[in-house]
Amino acid sequence: MHTRSTDARSSCFRKTFPLGGSGNSASVGYGDLRVRTLAALLAAAATLALAPIASAATPITDSFNQDAGGACPTYGGQQICSGEVPSFDGATLDVDLTLPDQNTGSSHPLIVMLHGFGNNKHEWESTTDAGDGADKNQWNSHWFAKHGYYVLTYTARGFRDDGPDRDDEPDTPSGTSMDPPRGTIHLKSREFEIRDTQWLAALVAAAYPDVARDQIAVTGGSYGGGESWLQASQADWTFPHDQTAADADPLPVLHLQVAIPKYPWTDLAYSLAPNGHPGFGRDNRPTDDPLYESSQCAPDDDTCAVPGGNPLGVVKFSYVNGFFALGTAGGLFEDLSGAGSDEGPYSTAAWYGRIVPPAPGEPYDAPGDPLIAQLRRGLTELRGSYYQDEGWKAQAADGGREVAVFSIQGWTDDLFEAVESFRQFKYLKRLDPNWPVALALGDIGHSRAQNLPDTWVRLNNQAWQFLQANIGGAHTQQTNVTSQPTVCSGSNTPTQALTASTPEGLSSGTLSVAFNRPGSLTSASGLTDPNGPATDPIVGSTAEPGDRCRTDQGPALGAYTVY
Repeated sequence: MHTRSTDARSSCFRKTFPLGGSGNSASVGYGDLRVRTLAALLAAAATLALAPIASAATPITDSFNQDAGGACPTYGGQQICSGEVPSFDGATLDVDLTLPDQNTGSSHPLIVMLHGFGNNKHEWESTTDAGDGADKNQWNSHWFAKHGYYVLTYTARGFRDDGPDRDDEPDTPSGTSMDPPRGTIHLKSREFEIRDTQWLAALVAAAYPDVARDQIAVTGGSYGGGESWLQASQADWTFPHDQTAADADPLPVLHLQVAIPKYPWTDLAYSLAPNGHPGFGRDNRPTDDPLYESSQCAPDDDTCAVPGGNPLGVVKFSYVNGFFALGTAGGLFEDLSGAGSDEGPYSTAAWYGRIVPPAPGEPYDAPGDPLIAQLRRGLTELRGSYYQDEGWKAQAADGGREVAVFSIQGWTDDLFEAVESFRQFKYLKRLDPNWPVALALGDIGHSRAQNLPDTWVRLNNQAWQFLQANIGGAHTQQTNVTSQPTVCSGSNTPTQALTASTPEGLSSGTLSVAFNRPGSLTSASGLTDPNGPATDPIVGSTAEPGDRCRTDQGPALGAYTVY
């Protein structure tokens, strides 16, 4: 049974689900899922593969619930148009468009707000500026429309819209973005969800002439944060214009100026299965900053294959199991449609079955494993902003225009950790020391983060100032990395903050750890350790009296927690 949560935690797991199992891992029962070979998968998909199509670009207003006078329903004093809109390949998407308030000018920016995994278009919508009082406080559809923005929110491909979660969300019509065989969850593929966003934005600009086509912004959390980084690698959204059918009026080219990712990934493979290996810099050489740039392979490695790259690491089973359960219950995963993409036919269930027990499990990088080879490329080159070297280099080239990025990441986020923004920040600053990319860190994001309301007030204010300074035209500049403290008691976050020009500049010293218990852990290690379930990001809930932080329970016999 799935339930809704009304807390202010990160957008990825606002809907909760039952996770069984023992120890510090959660399990989801899906029968005896076995992995077929990739050759068999391709054979099964041969008759299902779909060729790309050129769209006639039906006006978006044809899908909206407008009255005879062209007006859309009003929520919280603002017009919000709703409808199921065909995307570039014909798959329909559940769309809301909040129109800018009156008397906010004759030309209006457009911001696209992208929801977290398992959520829907309503997540970033609100009938008040305060939203949920935390992450959405002065960072929602009402706030932006009030300040003259068009606000595009839509349910990502493959998910259904179950309606509002919070009382402040407008009760706009619930549609669905589940539309097989094309309309399936592609995990933010640059060939599907990335193009959906650009296609819908171009449809909006074509229908509303007062949209400023050179003032486009994108933001989102978690699943939407990963896409926000990916979109930032494409400064000019030319795909809708190029994809329009030859006998139709071409859709406009839009120019992305600002991206505001929240608790995002930049390397999806590393975030789900970190390996701890040094990253790669210029000419595929390991860099001098392995902690900050650890990754699966070099940014310009388009296959991310072993032995050219690092091995897959240790899978975060609690999260991966949870994602698969959430996507299966609330959406439809991609399963061999092919859809004429560069990636070709693949099955998310087969990927999942290859990674998790019972078969075959670690080690993952056995030579000649076609599923792992497909998965490695799929979660890096096709879904990670760190690997979009062609787009980043084109922006940094002479005469290029660099998208301004303000990335908000959490110190206490066990899913998408601080390294996700650090690696991308370092990479862009290598391309251009004046790239307009800034980072802000705090005790926010996915579990174990506390997401205190006043922390989000400050972060959202920083993001708003950055957005307004760059929406009229991003420009090269000196930027900073700022950090708010993590505090485990008290109702408010202290006002002090650290500021530096680099991630490592936030530190005033060095921490060295000496391991004095040689040997290796057995498969039974940790089974009696109370810190397993207590600190697990999904099932753990233990805290000391008066504390909000999750804390350890001390060492245990035969455990992996020691002092």
